Amino acid sequence: MSQEDARSRLIEAGLEGLLAAGFNSTGVADIVAAAGVPKGSFYYYFDSKEAFACAVVDRWAARNTARRQALFVANRSMPPLRRLRAYLETYATALGERGHVGGCLLGNLSAEIADHSETVRGRLRAAFAEWQTMLRDLLVEAQARGDLRAGLEPGALAAYLVDGWEGALLRMKAEKSDRPLRLFITITFDHLLSGDP
Repeated sequence: MSQEDARSRLIEAGLEGLLAAGFNSTGVADIVAAAGVPKGSFYYYFDSKEAFACAVVDRWAARNTARRQALFVANRSMPPLRRLRAYLETYATALGERGHVGGCLLGNLSAEIADHSETVRGRLRAAFAEWQTMLRDLLVEAQARGDLRAGLEPGALAAYLVDGWEGALLRMKAEKSDRPLRLFITITFDHLLSGDP
């Protein structure tokens, strides 16, 4: 196994572990066992568990940016607000299939360790900002088509969407139900983004 393969396997194992059990409950021994690499190799690739969490956030963010890029930018065959709704509905369905667990790594780590780690907080802030920028660009496109009310500010609306979705994910986990996600989608698209004044 190459060094890059070992590092990548550690990050993938960490992603699964952090989503399933959280940062504090996922130990280095759990991560190396799941990755199938020697225990000593963890600190060869990462200076600390916080540095490892940053690498996991980077992997999560890159993967989700690629998914949003494919749906928001590359797929112009449907109107922008339909693309946005399809994105949220796809995630709601996937989370339901997983038993309403896991949620969003960014939200989970924000709740668990952002108060205690400036390093991780910086990575989370950057990942949220990138997501928000992609949403803003999609909303600008919708506004240019006349699908979004002119009085709505795309940047502020994108921030609301990220914040509201993260809140709905927390409720989903507490209730073990997709109802909070479905309610968020319904209110957002049938009322806020409906085009009515």
